[in-house]
Amino acid sequence: MKKLRRSAALLLALLVLLPQAAFAAPLSFTGELEAARAFADRLADGQTDMQISVPSRFDFTLCYRDLCMFYRDAYVFEYIPTPANAYIKVVYNDAEKHAAAETEADRLAAALLREEMTDLEKYRAIHEYLLDHCVYDMHAALNQSVETGDAFSAYGALCGGQAVCDGISAAFAMICRSAGLPCLYVASTEMNHSWNVVLLQGEVRYIDTTFDLTGGTRDRYFLLTGQALAADHQWDRELVRSVTDTVWDTRFISAYILNRVGGLFRGSDKGWELDRCPTRAEAAIMLVRFLGMEQEALASYEQLHMPFTDVNPNHAPYIAALYAMGLTRGTSPTTFSPNTDVTARDYMTFMLRALGYSDAEGDFAWESALQDALDLGVLDRTAFAELQGRTFDRGMMAYASLQTLLADDAGGTPLYRRLADSQVIDEKKLKEFLK
Repeated sequence: MKKLRRSAALLLALLVLLPQAAFAAPLSFTGELEAARAFADRLADGQTDMQISVPSRFDFTLCYRDLCMFYRDAYVFEYIPTPANAYIKVVYNDAEKHAAAETEADRLAAALLREEMTDLEKYRAIHEYLLDHCVYDMHAALNQSVETGDAFSAYGALCGGQAVCDGISAAFAMICRSAGLPCLYVASTEMNHSWNVVLLQGEVRYIDTTFDLTGGTRDRYFLLTGQALAADHQWDRELVRSVTDTVWDTRFISAYILNRVGGLFRGSDKGWELDRCPTRAEAAIMLVRFLGMEQEALASYEQLHMPFTDVNPNHAPYIAALYAMGLTRGTSPTTFSPNTDVTARDYMTFMLRALGYSDAEGDFAWESALQDALDLGVLDRTAFAELQGRTFDRGMMAYASLQTLLADDAGGTPLYRRLADSQVIDEKKLKEFLK
């Protein structure tokens, strides 16, 4: 599928250096993908610029290509490549239309997708909606001009009902982003074309809605493997592989599954923060959820005694419930130190308690919690090696949590089944993910 791109959408502009005082303190990044991910998060929050500190070898063109995969619409990418304080910025071709497209994407995500649907059903619903409500704008493809600019944006596909592949792919990704579905944008310079890559049951799959739209095939290009798509598509497979392998690693997959099957893993207004170290408060919250006691803890908090004076109100019900059960202690008679980082050993101690094992009764020891988890069959050797060999961040907390969820408790019952019986998680969804 050939088309012409708007030159403005691909422009890499070098700006006149602005005074240092015009910017906030720079954020430090060592790689292009890391910077692109952070910038995409800012764009999702409505911020369109970012001052960064990067190495001299930093490739702004690669950063732009990475950014497009995360957050694509009709915009100009601008940058100042100064050694210590670089500056990157997105200027939308039409900011009001971009905002209107995001509003429409939110509406469609709510209207098309239901909580009980599988991810496959959700991807299909978005794919079929675009097939039924968008036409391919051949005029725009052949006559690149300001007048045809909407066709290259999500606005054209979602609000105008006609677009070329850029707009269709951007719209697909925008709806997925609103719905919390893993989805990225893929551009092919070889074909002058674009489509989407998604994650389904831990596997990377490709969706080319434009090819199905123009070919009248509806699902010929829906959820293809890379090998199948390569029969008639060309793209930078190494670039896409490097991004998907990094973004959709085992940590992300674990967090995603835990979130989708019952909200066991949640984030904040900053997202899931998988690269941040977890805190004692977060470990306590996860233990309460894995005990199946979150609703009870929230409902009975005012009847529980807790001596800790340094716990904020959002965390207090969880920590009070664990204190009442004798499952956690403070760092002093009156402090819990909720913001102190936890290690893999600390966290696995909490997970073993969730499974009904007792360190007080000698089932395991804090000092050897990881090895004990291996010996008890909670961790296999791969998971044991992962937890020992990597920095323990929130992503690894999600990974350890999923291993625990799938393990047998002290009585020989899989934890996920006990939580399903208590209606804490959706066992059907969990099994769908684990296929």
